[in-house]
Amino acid sequence: MGCERRMMSAGLCLLTSLILTVDLTLGFGPNKDMQFTFLLSAGSTECFYQTTARSDSMEVGYQVIAGSGLEVGFALISPTGYRLVSDFRRSDGIHMVDSTEDGDYRLCFDNSFSKLSEKMVFFEVNINSESSSIGGSKSGRTWP
Repeated sequence: MGCERRMMSAGLCLLTSLILTVDLTLGFGPNKDMQFTFLLSAGSTECFYQTTARSDSMEVGYQVIAGSGLEVGFALISPTGYRLVSDFRRSDGIHMVDSTEDGDYRLCFDNSFSKLSEKMVFFEVNINSESSSIGGSKSGRTWP
């Protein structure tokens, strides 16, 4: 999502850049859980990427919070290009996927059916990593 979009104000662009910079700088490593709100222009599609390991499970939730009709399309696509989830013209959705391959999963939001109305979309991604599940800890220490 570029800041050159005519509908996005310079202040909003600067704020978004600052938040992303601070999050990446102070995140102390890869952040596996994220939340993001963005403007989806009329007639467009925007995709985001989430790196996931084979042993992880991923929960994706989204909601259209502003715009005429409050509906978007959503697709979750595996690193090898398989479409795992497909929603058409929905205002919200929650999907849980058990990762079967390492790589970048693609989350795409589609507003191509709306020629006049942009949408404000909130989404969150939660990664449940097997390395932090019961029976082990991130430090590698196990408890009797």
